[in-house]
Amino acid sequence: MRKKILVLDLDETLIHSHHDGVIRPMVKPGTPSDFTIKVVIDRHPVRFSVHARPHVDYFLSVVSQWFDLVVFTASMEVYGTHVADKLDNGRGILNRRYFRQHCTMDYGGYTKDLSAIHQDLSSIFILDNSPGAYRKFPRK
Repeated sequence: MRKKILVLDLDETLIHSHHDGVIRPMVKPGTPSDFTIKVVIDRHPVRFSVHARPHVDYFLSVVSQWFDLVVFTASMEVYGTHVADKLDNGRGILNRRYFRQHCTMDYGGYTKDLSAIHQDLSSIFILDNSPGAYRKFPRK
């Protein structure tokens, strides 16, 4: 039997991040990051401190047994790829990835087109902190 698909958002769902000293209210000041990534955005080097949600590694290991996992983030690919690579940690469970260029811009934000992942939307579950990100996903 084919597994259902679980679409996972990154920022504010699986991780919290901030860049170059800009602290966000989701992370207690002084909390050490789980990992740091360095990327170049618009020809400028940017360093992100990333805080994984507690037990995210265990969560991914368990749900990957039940679902085909897909990362779908409104973040830029240069950033999202590094974060997904760190979360995957060589396990090969986060190989399917969609980024900002796969989103559509409407209502002042990015909307994730889940039909890009699979035409049968009844086989898709999504875990995302932002309901607006999947507003095109039909509710039944």
